[in-house]
Amino acid sequence: MAPRKKYGSSSSSKKSNQNHQQSQPSKFGIQHFFDRHTQNVALSASQNAKTPQPLQTSVPKNPSQSTPPSSLTAIPAATFVEFGNEENPIEVSPPHVSKSVPFKRFKFSPGMLIKQSQDDGGDEITWKISPVNERLQAVSKHLPEMMRALADASKLNSLNFHKCSQKQSPPGSVGKLETWLSSPAPKAPERSVIVSKKIFPRALEPEQAVEFQGSCVTSSDRNNTGAVKHRQSPFSPFRTPPSMSYGPDDPVNGSMSKETGDQPGLRQHRKALLELLDQVEDVIAVEESVTNDLEANLSISQGDKNNTISVEADTAPKTLAKFPPQRFNRRSSEHNLLVLEVYEKHKTGDSSSDLSPFKVIRLLNEQCGEEQTLHLHDEWFNSIIGPGDTIHVIGEFDEQGKCVVDHDNNLVIVVPDILVSGTRVAASFSCPRRTVLDERLKCSEHSTAALIGTLLHQIFQAGLLKELPTKGFLEEYARIVLQKNVESLYACGVKEKDMLIILIEAIPRIMNWLISFRHSEKTGLPTVAFGSNGGEKKVTISEIIDIEEMAWAPRYGLKGMIDASVRVKIDSETSGAEEKIMPLEFKTGKGTTGQSAMEHCAQVILYTLLMSERYLEHIDSGLLYYLHTDQTQGVLVRRSDLVGLIMRRNELTKDILKASTTQQLPPMLQNPNMCKSCRHLSACTIYHKAHGGNTESSGLGDVFDTHVKHLSGTHFGFLKKWDRLIDLEAKEMQAANRKIWRSLGLRSEHSSGLSSVILDASDKLFPTNCPKDGRYLYRFVRQDLPNCDQETDNGQILNAVSSPIKNLDCTLRSGDHVILSTEAGHVAVANGVITDISRFHVSVSFPRRLRLPGNKSSLEMGDLLQEVWRIDKDEFTTSFAIMRFNLIQLFVQSAEASRLRKMIVDIEAPRFDSAGIFSQDPAISYVRSEKNLNKDQRKAIQKILTAKDYALILGMPGTGKTSTMVHAVKALLMRGASILLTSYTNSAVDNLLIKLKAQGIDFVRIGRYEAVHEEVRGHCFSATGTCSVEEIKLRLDQVNIVAVTCLGITHPLLANRRFDVCIMDEAGQITLPVSLGPLMFASVFVLVGDHYQLPPLVQSTEARENGMGISLFCRLSEAHPQAISALQCQYRMNAGIMELSNALIYGNRLRCGSPKIANAKLQFLCAKPSIPWLKEVLDPNKPVIFINTDMLPALEAKDQKTVNNPKEAYIVAEITDELVNKGIAEEDIGIITPYNSQANLIRRVVCATSVEIHTIDKYQGRDKDCILVSFVRSSDNPRACKSSLLGDWQRINVSLTRAKKKLIMVGSCKTVSNVPLLKLLIEKVDEQSGIFCISQKDFHQSGKLKRCSQQMHVL
Repeated sequence: MAPRKKYGSSSSSKKSNQNHQQSQPSKFGIQHFFDRHTQNVALSASQNAKTPQPLQTSVPKNPSQSTPPSSLTAIPAATFVEFGNEENPIEVSPPHVSKSVPFKRFKFSPGMLIKQSQDDGGDEITWKISPVNERLQAVSKHLPEMMRALADASKLNSLNFHKCSQKQSPPGSVGKLETWLSSPAPKAPERSVIVSKKIFPRALEPEQAVEFQGSCVTSSDRNNTGAVKHRQSPFSPFRTPPSMSYGPDDPVNGSMSKETGDQPGLRQHRKALLELLDQVEDVIAVEESVTNDLEANLSISQGDKNNTISVEADTAPKTLAKFPPQRFNRRSSEHNLLVLEVYEKHKTGDSSSDLSPFKVIRLLNEQCGEEQTLHLHDEWFNSIIGPGDTIHVIGEFDEQGKCVVDHDNNLVIVVPDILVSGTRVAASFSCPRRTVLDERLKCSEHSTAALIGTLLHQIFQAGLLKELPTKGFLEEYARIVLQKNVESLYACGVKEKDMLIILIEAIPRIMNWLISFRHSEKTGLPTVAFGSNGGEKKVTISEIIDIEEMAWAPRYGLKGMIDASVRVKIDSETSGAEEKIMPLEFKTGKGTTGQSAMEHCAQVILYTLLMSERYLEHIDSGLLYYLHTDQTQGVLVRRSDLVGLIMRRNELTKDILKASTTQQLPPMLQNPNMCKSCRHLSACTIYHKAHGGNTESSGLGDVFDTHVKHLSGTHFGFLKKWDRLIDLEAKEMQAANRKIWRSLGLRSEHSSGLSSVILDASDKLFPTNCPKDGRYLYRFVRQDLPNCDQETDNGQILNAVSSPIKNLDCTLRSGDHVILSTEAGHVAVANGVITDISRFHVSVSFPRRLRLPGNKSSLEMGDLLQEVWRIDKDEFTTSFAIMRFNLIQLFVQSAEASRLRKMIVDIEAPRFDSAGIFSQDPAISYVRSEKNLNKDQRKAIQKILTAKDYALILGMPGTGKTSTMVHAVKALLMRGASILLTSYTNSAVDNLLIKLKAQGIDFVRIGRYEAVHEEVRGHCFSATGTCSVEEIKLRLDQVNIVAVTCLGITHPLLANRRFDVCIMDEAGQITLPVSLGPLMFASVFVLVGDHYQLPPLVQSTEARENGMGISLFCRLSEAHPQAISALQCQYRMNAGIMELSNALIYGNRLRCGSPKIANAKLQFLCAKPSIPWLKEVLDPNKPVIFINTDMLPALEAKDQKTVNNPKEAYIVAEITDELVNKGIAEEDIGIITPYNSQANLIRRVVCATSVEIHTIDKYQGRDKDCILVSFVRSSDNPRACKSSLLGDWQRINVSLTRAKKKLIMVGSCKTVSNVPLLKLLIEKVDEQSGIFCISQKDFHQSGKLKRCSQQMHVL
């Protein structure tokens, strides 16, 4: 199917953003969707209330721009609809019959473009031209009858906000209120409040509206009770105060509407509405080939007699159950639930005057379409939950679909897909704003105290793992730890001997603890107090299960890294002896009481939840060891503490979600004593000012003014814009991580990760291997890989090329951070880094040995080999936190930030020195005398040497920009300049370093050893044997070149380091926030790139359309063309190939570097081909050929979201085989296609294993003697086939400029000519007589092509 539409991806949304009138998100529940398409009905009804008239309705052309007016009355949300023809209507089954039918959440965004990627097979369509528009218009004609039928049947207005009392107000009561509820808009804090007949006398303030969230407290309730009552234990330190505040003047009063939520006929009508929405969603997602014939396959008509909608379809309905009926248990909440509605009720307490409020939440189980009800009592009443939220209920629903959560029973997890660390939850009690900033920003600060804690942790953990630890062993390990962390010591400015003294002083206490708790036979069992309820117990540790254990618990929305997971024996007078698994936390700081102690206990309690989920057993206690006081404390999990912590986690999650959608942070603490010492003081104050705060609201007085007075409105606007764009992109990428646990147990062929892989038992190194850096290497292969296939020395498998099931087709690359899970359901067993990946295996490096949770050591090896694994890319590591930190650093008060701000935000023109004053400059003399430089290259280097602010080097394809940068570096070194070399990818950085190494230039490479190119690894500190802070200082003082990726700037070796010049390669492909980081380290920067080639990769359509796809290189190039020095003399393409991009993209500025380059041709070593059409295609005198497949035809094939073209794949394979047979080396042939699916298909049919087959994006920076391009798209209706990938002129430019001597393109002229740029391309190829129309006769002359139709079903 075509990709579903994403929120916020159209130009209309862009206009809405500029007007600060944000469209509501699509995540509102069913009622809101229905309301979108009946607003005109409501408006008409409200305007003509006195004169009843037949309702008229129409669907707005762009419903996404329609927001509910404040005067609208609420509309009935469910309508009974029959689907089918008049003779055989499809009956809508009641809920108890239809439990197994799943209903997908409807996610659509009218008027917005469908997101395109290399996997998408859909075309760009908009809501206005979508066939679903016609269908909705047809449906809307019958909405008045549907609404009246529902109103008569249910007497329920399900969009009303239910009142807070069961007593009916008298007629004409001013307090009668009906509120239209929706989840908060992701971009604007405003909330629509709708009243019926009588308008609310005072509008809610924006902040109040955000917190209102579907709950209501009446004035009388406040007068009687003073506050919302709940039964929370007075002894719990984790009391969560009510999150909703109401002022004394809040006019929220009225009567409670009649309870009608469980009327028998209502669920049937809602079921019908769900089916209607599901069918509408399927129409949106239908493929282009189907939508073109929509009128023939699907008809909508009105029944003459019963006024129902009839739908005739040739295919079966698309509402099939995702799971068998027996797997769904209505009593337990196995899936996340969608909140449809929230309202408040009261129950009578012991006395008639005591009213106890509770919340009622209507939920939708989207897996089966069943509605459920949740009641929140006691402290849970204060939970911030609103329609559109996703929640998870830890508890069971009764036969009526009802679950009660109160002080003693069950839990509610709000937005469980956001995994919050236990440390964050514990720390958020003191200042939620600081915690949210911790989550959103990755600082590059290096603290000595934090480093001491890290080192002591490592020593303590080593002692735990040692069977018989001694003081000598721990002291020796302390020296090892210092050496491993020498780079961090350098960053903190601490000497090894000083740090060693601190570590040695702590070892006796660590040793005493290990002896007492691990070897108690020498000292007797130690006693640990587990609080007033738990009493004192004798504890001994019998097994160390794991250290630094990574644990994810999606059910609880939590994650964490546990210091140690231990098995302990506990002996108490009351309960006797027992053995338990529990977390052990090791604390090295001085904070052992008060707030610090509370946070530590909270952390341990949350870790018990994580371990319970991971080990599948109940864990109710933990251990907390304070090194400073040498005390061990037992932490017993009490229900009251757990409730407070989960509620705090929920509130923190809402804060994080609000910050990521509206960029609004929790309120400032307004405590000068605490705020002045906060690490986020600058960021906190700047954000506060940017979002309308002032000195008074900050509570910091002059401290606040000092941090923000240097900034203007333009600066704050820039910050807010890019902060929002980063969040949009982060949201898109974060969704990938959420799929990890959702997809466990389900095989997804279109996942970005690898599923169904097993450990390679034939790996000679497994499982005892331990590389030099102390990491453990494991190799995985496909589960279905036959044992008979053997690997060659270069890692390829013989006799495995033709089988599609054996190839590891995925988007993972060497150096990627990955998460390892089991298909059986163990989430995040370990995290590691890919060190090597081929088409048949993947090797992953882990910090510790693999171990399944809870397994005994003796069973470990066998279980690992029998387990089926899943490897997913960790999409949401720290990149977005670094991007936000880079952005906020641009606005702090410092000289470096001020200089960059003027150039990047204020767009001040760059300055250049006069070249005349450098007549005696050795660097200028070198450039002028260097014979290997052409005129353009000399000008570019002189531009760099004369820049006082920055210079831009436009490196067109094949113009030798890398070589130019090498000479520029040499010239700068002659001046004694220090240089920071950077780019986004490791490969781009290493390509430049390899050429520098060839010139004998020394440098330091910073980065993960396994991600660095083999030729460069010798320049990493980990390979040089550097073992002291002094050696690091000496090395960095000797070398003037340091190289690192843009996201590696937080490395400790760069702490407090400054450079004269920063050179950023491939700058046209790097987003602006990523670019900012390295620029902060240098006085002058040089951006090298080509914004006419690939732009920055941005996944979010809305972020891309709002400017995130515009690189800093492009921004500065357009603002100041005089700062550009263009390289126009190219040494790659022959004249015929160059002519294409020259005419289409570069305005004839490109020129060949020499006649030899211009006239280069393929040189064949063998005789002429036996097939005539191949002879014409491979004619060396025709450098450019376009093979037109319209006469075959070669139509595209679609599979869900992917598109490929089997016939094109076989044509490409046939040409490749012939090239190899004629003596062209496989390494000199490249195959490019816009789509991943086509690339995978071509890999399966091409026999030559050394031919590089990639998408356009992966071919940036590569070139080959011969390039074959498969355009894929070919349709019976060419006008309907307008792919955004083929319409991307930058991608097309890359595909046209990779070939040196021969460019062969395969595609449908009729189809691709609908793209204006490709139409011009075909015309240019035709001018060179390069169009070849392949016929059926030609196709069947080849045995490979003749077998295409028989083998297509296998692929």
